[in-house]
Amino acid sequence: MKHDRAGTLREPCNGYGEKSHFRNITVTLAPDAYERLIHESARRKIAGERNQLLSALLREAVAEYLSRLESSSP
Repeated sequence: MKHDRAGTLREPCNGYGEKSHFRNITVTLAPDAYERLIHESARRKIAGERNQLLSALLREAVAEYLSRLESSSP
């Protein structure tokens, strides 16, 4: 999850078309990481879960990682 300026948690992406303030990046992944993302995307699609796109999965993962860093900081 991502924190807004007030420090409250929010979704990494609020939905399609609501990303105009986001920044685009390019990332190179190892083949095994890419394969794991593809499998998770397929799993979510079959299960009817949200955030099935690779970009959504990556945003979710980065937000979770940064949240863990913030919570482990002194």
